[in-house]
Amino acid sequence: MSEHIELLVPVKANTGLNLCKILLWVLTVILALAGLVGVFGLIPIIVAIATGVGAYFVGLRVDTEYEYTLTDRELDVDIIYSKEKRKHITTFDLNKLELMARLGSYRLDGQEHRGLKTEDYSSKEESRKKDVFVMIYEGSRRILIEPDEKLFKAIYSVAPSKVFKD
Repeated sequence: MSEHIELLVPVKANTGLNLCKILLWVLTVILALAGLVGVFGLIPIIVAIATGVGAYFVGLRVDTEYEYTLTDRELDVDIIYSKEKRKHITTFDLNKLELMARLGSYRLDGQEHRGLKTEDYSSKEESRKKDVFVMIYEGSRRILIEPDEKLFKAIYSVAPSKVFKD
């Protein structure tokens, strides 16, 4: 298989992070104005700079998406922050895949008791739960991904006896 497939999955915005970002920006403006007026000396300016930097870094985490890249029996998962910064998370060798089935499938019934570590690389939207698939990987990891039809077919072509759509 020499196919190269990429898929971007936007992650549901975290309301708490959005509120935190807005609060930090409001606090930055208020403290900067207080510093310009001269209230409490230089301290409000220093705190305004710190809250501005904090708001910037929180803002980077608000708009995120996962990118799945399938190349030669390997599925790479990257996270993209604010459509600018990319960070490689992990690579899955599909030869080590034990099972892949839709979330809630009867094929996963025997897996709950195993105490697998869950890693969620899906959009985390309730309305898209039917599109989420669970990969049991290396006997110790439970991976949640959200492939489209093309990516699913490519993974199926790599391990047809381990990948199920029902």
